[in-house]
Amino acid sequence: MRPTMKPERLEVLDALRGFALFGILAANLVSFYGYATLTSAQLVALPAMDRVVLFSIDWLVEGKFYSIFSILFGLGFGLQASRMRQSPGAFHAYWYRRMGVLLVFGILHMVFVWHGDILTLYSLLGMLLPLFLSISDRALLRWVVCLLAAPLVIYAVHYLMSNAAMWGALSDLASALKAKLGYGDRSLLEMRTSDSPFEVLIANITKVIPRPMSYFVSGRYPQVLGLFLLGLYLSRTWLPRLRQGHLASGTGVILLFVVGLFCSLAYAWIKGATGTPYALNGLGIAQAVCYHIGAPGLALAIAWFFVRFWCGSYSSPAVEVFATLGRMALTNYLFQTSVCVLLFFGYGFGLMGQFPFYSIPL
Repeated sequence: MRPTMKPERLEVLDALRGFALFGILAANLVSFYGYATLTSAQLVALPAMDRVVLFSIDWLVEGKFYSIFSILFGLGFGLQASRMRQSPGAFHAYWYRRMGVLLVFGILHMVFVWHGDILTLYSLLGMLLPLFLSISDRALLRWVVCLLAAPLVIYAVHYLMSNAAMWGALSDLASALKAKLGYGDRSLLEMRTSDSPFEVLIANITKVIPRPMSYFVSGRYPQVLGLFLLGLYLSRTWLPRLRQGHLASGTGVILLFVVGLFCSLAYAWIKGATGTPYALNGLGIAQAVCYHIGAPGLALAIAWFFVRFWCGSYSSPAVEVFATLGRMALTNYLFQTSVCVLLFFGYGFGLMGQFPFYSIPL
C-alpha cells in the first residue's frame, strides 16, 4: 500500500497522463476566456481567426484528452488492484479512502475555485470501480460498450421529453438564488470579473448548481464510467503485452483514427455552425452521435500514437517532461485551474473576455 516508486512505474503511462494535461488545459482555457458568457449568435459572429481556433479545439481537443485521462484513471485502478490482489479487503478500504479524499478536494475545488471541476465526478464514479473487479474480460467489455452508448439513449429521451420540467429544474433554482441575492440583472461576465470576491463566488455557485443535470443530459456519467472500465480492461489485456515490449497492431488503431477524426470533424462543424455543443434538433442528433463516437475513438488513437512514439527511438529528453508532470497529475491539475482563476476571474486580474480566442495556442 506504499506509493509506487519511480523504478516500478511505467514511465510511458506517466508521460501520457502529463501529455493529456496539456489538452485538458487547452479545452479549459476556452471556458476561462469567456466562451460561456457569449450567446450562440455571438459565437457564430466571432472573427474568422477566433472561429478557426475554436473549430480546431472542438475537432482535435474537446473530449479527447479528458477521455485519455479517464482511461488512464481506470488503468491505474487496475494496476493498484493487481498489486494488492492477495488482500482484496484491504485494497477496497484503501481505494474508498482514496476516493473519499479526492471527493473532499473536488467539492472544495468545485465550489470555491472553478465550477468545471472534474475531481468530484471522478471520485464518485471511482467508488463504483471495485464492483467490476471480479467480472470477466468479456463481461467488462460489454459494460464498456453499453455505457459508451448510453449517452445517445439519454439524448433520445431528452429529445422526446424536452418539455419536461425536470430538465431545467436546477437551472431555475440557480437563477432564483442569483435573483434573491440581488444579482439577477448581472451578466456572467460581469460577475466573474467583479472586484467583489463574494460576487465571483456566487457566480461560481450558480454554475455549480445545474451541473449535475448538465452532466446527466450530456451523458457524462455513463461515458466517464465506461472509459474507466475501458482502462480497467486494458490493464488486464494490453498492459501485460506493453510490459513485454509488444504494442498492439496499428491496423485497428488507424481505423479508429480515421473514424474518430471524421466524426470529430463533423461535430466541430455543427458546433461552429450553430454555436452550441448540444441542440435538440436534427443537427443535434447528428452532433451527439459524432461526438460520442469521435471523442473516445480519436482519444484511443492519440494515446496509441503517443505510446508508440514514446517507446520508439523518437523520444527526446524534452518530451520526458511529460512523465514528470504525469506523476503529479492532481497537483498539476489544481495548479492549472488555480492560476487560470487568478488570471481570468475577479479574484485576481479579471482578464476574462479581454483576449481573443485565437491567442489560446500562444
